[in-house]
Order: sequence, then C-alpha cells, then structure tokens
Amino acid sequence: MNQKPFPAVPSCLVRPAVAAGLVAAALLLPVSPARADERAMLLAVDLTREGRQVAPPTPEHPAYYVPVFLGYHERGLQAQHFQRKPADEGQIQRQLVGMLAKQGYLLASHEHPPTLTIAFEWGTISPVYDPTRRVINAAEIRTCVLGATLWDVSTAHGAFTQEMLSLSARHYLLITAFAYQRQAVREDVMLWRAHATTDAWGNYLDEVIEPLIMTARPGLGRETKPDMHWHERPGRVIIGEPVVTDPPTGPAQPK
Repeated sequence: MNQKPFPAVPSCLVRPAVAAGLVAAALLLPVSPARADERAMLLAVDLTREGRQVAPPTPEHPAYYVPVFLGYHERGLQAQHFQRKPADEGQIQRQLVGMLAKQGYLLASHEHPPTLTIAFEWGTISPVYDPTRRVINAAEIRTCVLGATLWDVSTAHGAFTQEMLSLSARHYLLITAFAYQRQAVREDVMLWRAHATTDAWGNYLDEVIEPLIMTARPGLGRETKPDMHWHERPGRVIIGEPVVTDPPTGPAQPK
C-alpha cells in the first residue's frame, strides 16, 4: 500500500492512505448508566462509497484478506505509566485474526486469493496543550474517536455527549479495510474503518485491548452509528511480597 498522508484527516488515522469520500449518517442512541464495575467503550465505523458496494461477508460466504499489523502507537503526549503498552503483541494479533474469522473475514491463501487488505493499529492518544491550556490536537482526538465524519452530537444523551467530546487521553483500536491491489497503484481504495476507543484514565491498555476488539466486532464492514458499549472490569487482587516476622514476646494477653 502507498504510504502517504490521508488527505484532510488528522494523523490518528491508519497511515496507509486513501483518497475516498467518507459517507455516514448520524443518529445518537440513548445510553444506560454504567455500573461501578463497568467501563465504557465507544464504536463508530466510517463506510466509503466504494465500501457500500461490497456486501459484508458471513462465515458461510467469507472474504479473504491480507493483514497489515501496524501495531502500537502513541499519539499526542507520551503515554503515562498507567497507559502501559501491551507486552504481547503476538497475542493481540491472534485475537484480531480470530475475531475477524467469526465475522467471515479469513486469511488469504494460495487456494483463496485476497480481495481485501486489512490494517490494524492500536495505542493511546493524549491531548497536547498550548500555553493557554487549549488542546491543539482536539480534531485528531475526535477523529480517532468518531471517525472522519462530523457527527451532530447536540441531541445526544448527556453522558454520551461528554464521552464522545472528551479530550482526555484515550486508548484506541483502528481496523481499516482496503480493496486489495494486485499491482502498485497511485492511490489505495479504502472501504471502511472501525474506531473503538475508551478512556485511558484508570485503564491499562493491555487490559482494555481485548474489550476493544470485542467492541469493534459487530461494526466490521457495516456503517455503524456512534454507539456506547459496556464491558465489565476484571477483578484484580494484588498481593505484596510476603514478610516473615518473629512472634511477639512477653506474657500472654487475656482473650
């Protein structure tokens, strides 16, 4: 694929660029309040004119693709300690391939030539402030969350609007499908791009990457209006290093 900037779209988007007009419709759904043990995930999918001409695959009628793992990226300010990079990117790749297979996207082979190239990128995007505390990469953050379409959020549920328009640091997963090109061409043809994100504060990226993959699953290849999903937080017990101490001395204390 050609490596050049996506025209008029912030750099949070996947780097293999395309020149495709993004088409989407906005309808914001009401949101149920989250429980204390849940975290909010946002999903939005851009579908291009070319993508509308391609029917989404099914397990019975699959599509075959070549994967491009762009891997981990940090956008904006450098990620803080609570936004740690996943240690096992191979595991993430396996989870992505397995999730796509359930939706009818299978790895290409000699017996099954590819019709798609699918690129994967995950990481953390953080705000960058100017001296007046204005977030200078606000458009990049919102594009990462909502896609390249300007969504009307004026009628959204209050908590939903706050989540979508928040300029705090976020973890993200981008999955982008291109028409497979057998020969070098001047421009790639993007079909769709799925954006799955969650708030970075209080969340480790290596803990939320699997829920992000699960969140992206229903939107692959389908025009998906911005929607919020809830995922339970896994329980965690942290035990410190054991310390051996001498028993207390002196007269026994009455019970």
